Amino acid sequence: MRYLAAAVIGLAVVAIGAGTAPGAMVGQPAPEIQAQYWLNAPALALQALRGKVVVVEFWATWCPPCRRSIPHLVELDKQYRPKGVVIIGLTNEPKTTVEPFAREIGMTYPVGGGSSTASQYGVTGIPHAFVVDPSGRVVWEGHPMSGLDKAIEEQLAKMPPPPAAEEKDPTQETLDRVGEEIRKRNYAAAAELLATVEEADADVNVKRRVQGYRATLAKAAAASLAEAERHARQEAWYEASVALETAARIAPGSDVAKRAEVRLAELMADQEARPAIEQGREAAAAAALADLEAKQAEMDGSDVAGALEEIARKWPDTKAGRQAAERAGKESGGAS
Repeated sequence: MRYLAAAVIGLAVVAIGAGTAPGAMVGQPAPEIQAQYWLNAPALALQALRGKVVVVEFWATWCPPCRRSIPHLVELDKQYRPKGVVIIGLTNEPKTTVEPFAREIGMTYPVGGGSSTASQYGVTGIPHAFVVDPSGRVVWEGHPMSGLDKAIEEQLAKMPPPPAAEEKDPTQETLDRVGEEIRKRNYAAAAELLATVEEADADVNVKRRVQGYRATLAKAAAASLAEAERHARQEAWYEASVALETAARIAPGSDVAKRAEVRLAELMADQEARPAIEQGREAAAAAALADLEAKQAEMDGSDVAGALEEIARKWPDTKAGRQAAERAGKESGGAS
């Protein structure tokens, strides 16, 4: 009987709302909203949303017209959220009632529950929505299925256009890519990109970024140099040579790179190390070429040519490297 009485009272409130004078709040400052808990968003406040168009809608789970309005509000949220519009649903019901209902019906916009804000807006029937302009004033109120879309559009039309996005400096874009490659630990790719940056006439910010990235790459090169020495102590000559080549490649011109180049020359002059290094290079190049051949049926022609060129560049003095260079030339010729 208690549940039935509550439902009857609720339906009576909906009926009363249909007969109230519309527009009583239009032109007035929108009262601040309040809720005991929030779904789909952190706690919201109109003061913090100044500068945006905000829809405040009052509803309840037991209200059939409210349930019919929710899919429409979900569509409006999908349409207008990218334009900065915030749609908020407020109810006085507890979380144990609202949360499963919202999940089942698919409410995507912010929902505040346990709210007593409806009385401050003079709401006597639900569903009832208010549009609040960027200055914080109510500019429209009514049923969410009757004119809400138009009211939102009118407010968006009054807002100044967003500032045009500034074109990013190509040098800064390149440096952003350098930073991204460093974060991925793709130090060789970062070094190649950094080498394309012209410093001569660059501003101080560019020079600072370049110096910072060079320092980072130098540290990575020092780590590769230390790794090479560990391999050398274990007489893993090929692995040592790879680490030395990496150190020289990712920090060109640095003291670390020069030491790596000297150490690599020493290994290549060593009668024990050189054959092992050459054998390792042949094996690595052959493995890379075989791997490419296994995958090339699924690859684009230009990607195959690029992969062949990379093998040829990385292992130029190997049989597989020479084969890759020859095939790359044919692939490029066929593509043109």
